[in-house]
Amino acid sequence: MNGTLTIIGCRAGSPGRNGPASGYVVEADGKRVVIDCGPGVLAGLASRGLTDVDGMIISHQHADHSADVAPFGYHRSFPKILPPVPLYGPTGIEAYLDTLDDVHGIPTIPEMATPIATQFPIHEVEPGESFELAGLRVDTLLAFHPVPCISIRLPQLGLVYTADTGLTDELIEFSRDAKLLLAEATYPTEEGRDFSQHGHMGGAEAGRLAREANVEHLVVTHLSDWAQRDETETHVVKEFDGTISFAEPGQQYSL
Repeated sequence: MNGTLTIIGCRAGSPGRNGPASGYVVEADGKRVVIDCGPGVLAGLASRGLTDVDGMIISHQHADHSADVAPFGYHRSFPKILPPVPLYGPTGIEAYLDTLDDVHGIPTIPEMATPIATQFPIHEVEPGESFELAGLRVDTLLAFHPVPCISIRLPQLGLVYTADTGLTDELIEFSRDAKLLLAEATYPTEEGRDFSQHGHMGGAEAGRLAREANVEHLVVTHLSDWAQRDETETHVVKEFDGTISFAEPGQQYSL
């Protein structure tokens, strides 16, 4: 199976001058899946004509990965009601999204009273479980992060997405021989931070993950400050001498 990965947004924390927060689109066999939907992602999807989707995966509840789910529910409910599509996420995601529906629902318009639950029927996944979405097998791994979070693997396409996580032996094995590894490097280095508590990686950790997992192509994403891209890259290349790219909105990668 062949497919494409499109970067919609890739900034940690919030949108910035270089585009939206986290959001990615995978397309294969005429199907389209959104992975993460942080602030600014819906506009990025709309500007590229990509809002007609067959499903969504949310890695975890932090706002930079999920805040545009409610607006997306609006988008699919008004002015035209579109058929619902499934949304998958880790344990606890349903309760979190229900709170967003409580805040953003419009009770006087029945089809928008619960825009998320109505447009995106929620399926919780125990980390480590696999499921099928839009004809794709999706494997998951419990990420090392302060809230329930899943790393994601699409084995038919050779894609692994770390989501937000610290580096673990389990993640290295999960990423083994990936064709494309979409890996976070929130900070250039661990200096002044404790990744063992915070659950993130820097450039060296992303590079080490790619090297030890024997991946073909490393795409670094989720930078907290785009101005630190070059600094981050210097740490990545010390660990990994394969193909390296840095995610930018609008980029497409063949899978």
